[in-house]
Amino acid sequence: MVFLQKDGKVETHPDMDTFILIIDDSVCVRKIVETTLRREGYATIDFADGESALRWLASEKARIPSLIILDVTMPRMDGYTVLRALRKRAATARTPVVMLSRHSGLLDRLKGRLVGACVYLTKPFHQQTILDVVRAQLVPPAAAPVAIASGTVRPTRPGISTPVRPAVRPITLQRMEATRW
Repeated sequence: MVFLQKDGKVETHPDMDTFILIIDDSVCVRKIVETTLRREGYATIDFADGESALRWLASEKARIPSLIILDVTMPRMDGYTVLRALRKRAATARTPVVMLSRHSGLLDRLKGRLVGACVYLTKPFHQQTILDVVRAQLVPPAAAPVAIASGTVRPTRPGISTPVRPAVRPITLQRMEATRW
């Protein structure tokens, strides 16, 4: 598998099967996430802003990531705008995105989910939390029970039954904008 670096050098590493793109303006956060993921055998590449990441993804040497870790508050282009752009591209439309933010409000989380984030994590975070979220997002959909993946049933412990909830109409950006607060 391939280990990528921004300077154009490419190294191979046999254990690195999954490629993760990290977009965060904080050098410290990027290094913590990158080091944590590389220790677990994931290939990573990081960018300080959304524009440079989108430019790289449009280039010929780009590789489609298995997962994207995206900061919300960045210079030039915020994480919500970057995620909208990623969802418009066929290559990254279904790529799981984990948003990182210092904002922990309900509306911030809702906005992240509405633009297509799978998970919204707040800073500061534990390295183990990042690993747990990455592993959960990279599980093939066939490995999760259908009812749990569709959100109609909560996971249960053996011997405890949970009634099936009816499917809830998902909140869309159009429905949210049509609602007057």
